[in-house]
Amino acid sequence: MITIEVEQRLCLSSDWRVGFVSERWYVITVCALSVCRYGRTYSAPNDSTMIRELTPELAEIAKKELNENPKQIANDLQHLKNWIAKQPHLKARTEDQWLIAFLRGCKFSLERVKKKLDLYYTLRTTAPEITLRIKPTDPKFLEFFRLGTCLILPNPKDKLCPRVLLIRCGRYDPSEHNVGEVMCMLYYLVQIMVLEDDIACVLGIKIVTDYVGVTMSHFVQGTPSMLKKMVAVSQDSMPLRLKGSHHINLPSGVEKVITVIQGFLNEKARQRLRIHKNQEELMEDIPKEVVPPEYGGTGPSIPELTEYWVEQVQTIPGLDESFIRGLVIINDKIHKMALRPLPPGLKKVAEKELNEKPKRVKSDILTLREWLRKQPHLQSVQPTDQWLIGFLRGGKYSLERAKEKFDMYYTLKSVIPEFFANRDPSGAKVQEILKLGAFLPLKNCAGEDEPRISIVRIGVFDPSKYHLSDLIKTALMVTEILMLEDDNFSVAGEVLIIDMKDVGISVLSQWTPALAKKVISSFEKGLPIRVKGAHILNTPGGFETAFKIFKAFLTDKLKKRIRVHNQNYPAMYKTIPKSILPVEYGGTDGTLQELIDHWKAKVESYRDWFLKQEEARSEESKRPGCPKNSSNLFGVEGSFRRLEVD
Repeated sequence: MITIEVEQRLCLSSDWRVGFVSERWYVITVCALSVCRYGRTYSAPNDSTMIRELTPELAEIAKKELNENPKQIANDLQHLKNWIAKQPHLKARTEDQWLIAFLRGCKFSLERVKKKLDLYYTLRTTAPEITLRIKPTDPKFLEFFRLGTCLILPNPKDKLCPRVLLIRCGRYDPSEHNVGEVMCMLYYLVQIMVLEDDIACVLGIKIVTDYVGVTMSHFVQGTPSMLKKMVAVSQDSMPLRLKGSHHINLPSGVEKVITVIQGFLNEKARQRLRIHKNQEELMEDIPKEVVPPEYGGTGPSIPELTEYWVEQVQTIPGLDESFIRGLVIINDKIHKMALRPLPPGLKKVAEKELNEKPKRVKSDILTLREWLRKQPHLQSVQPTDQWLIGFLRGGKYSLERAKEKFDMYYTLKSVIPEFFANRDPSGAKVQEILKLGAFLPLKNCAGEDEPRISIVRIGVFDPSKYHLSDLIKTALMVTEILMLEDDNFSVAGEVLIIDMKDVGISVLSQWTPALAKKVISSFEKGLPIRVKGAHILNTPGGFETAFKIFKAFLTDKLKKRIRVHNQNYPAMYKTIPKSILPVEYGGTDGTLQELIDHWKAKVESYRDWFLKQEEARSEESKRPGCPKNSSNLFGVEGSFRRLEVD
């Protein structure tokens, strides 16, 4: 077990230069999630991309050395996505964070990126003995991992330098394993860095190869064909820039192998290849504080590093998905996503109203992950830390309430397909509803610690073409983005402006008891949302009678928080300032069309995420005890449960 002292040496620090990513790192792979520009800003280079914001120091280096122009990034990413879409032979990932790593690795030359991307996916087919030889789902993967053949070293505390990878190629038994497995392990680790390590993507990497234990049996595995493929995979197809190749403890005969390898290297890589006679020479190029003591450094030892990484890998649910689709490594710990630090105002709200204790957050998240690992019906669910903390906050840090909501959310995804299935943002129906702007969170909050305000426009759709469930589906998609991005939403809660303009009997007739139960269950039992208030505008004739009936199902707390203003907008302005409202509602903060355009683009940018989330749902046949279904959740017998809010 790694001690606290070792973990500190593994870069458990808030200093961004220490670990793989700082507290400012957010947004990942499958869930490569852009942080909301609204309210407190965690801005990407621009609002239409989903990439992490570089630290000022790294941003300056990227500008000078990589030709990075933040204003051009969105156009470059879109150009690549359009190009990929036109390549019938490529089934390539298109997350912004993935693509920008290739742009940085190619110094923003679009043609070089295209060649590298094409080769990357080509080699997955033509060089499977390296790229797919051993998969993380294979039991041999963990066994091989324990050998410590490939290790990522921490970064020094006080300076920026390329990431260092240590390869110990003599650690495996050549009668049981192959050099291709070493390369495959390295292949997965490099993918992680491509997705999650800005230091590696901007500054590049250095590889230290230790030949202790290498025998003739190891040598013969390195055939010219294998060596050529190894170079093609590592040098030509990966976007990380090789800043140095360092070789130590060479046995007799290895020089010949290196000579063969040099023949496949480009001129720059050949110039950066170093053979060190001893450890002192090695540390002239590699910072001593990251080098393990076995090599004369002061960093974590090899056993500590190996045990640490093995322990972390074993705690990851769905190992194959985690490696292939990406991880976030924060402070040299493997997590699915870094948690955004709250600003002072929201931090106080979280502590006072939600019982959030910063020192306990990490352990509470780990408790949820351990619980999730033991749920046979939820094995397809692989949440980020940011997603999990939303459920903790929604349950005021009651672990049991958080588990209940979490379980119910993924249960509802299985039993209410009209809300949670077929959520491709590029689909015709979703596109049409996004253009209508039925659910629009506002750009800004009234203050740093104030709730997010959203406008619900029920009357904008044609009930002869759409159903209320179509609008609810799209509203839930936007809500999930808020859960992922918006700390005002998850901490301070939500206030709704419900505009009933143009709502007629044909719309109201779709609001059946069955639909109402599903909506109430979704928002009450499944989503970690705190409704702080609702303002109803432009009420149609007969609304008062219907509303009195509806209020019977509401808690006293929610009844007190609902205000019916009809067309008395000034009454609404007493609690919602005009400065954050669009002009159509008497405000000064842009137009409805601007909000529609923003949220349409935002939802579209999450296409990969929504498609992947289609499979994340409960598998009721594997649930311990009685499976849940639509009948036992929403059966018509009995009455509505009272809608609880906070």
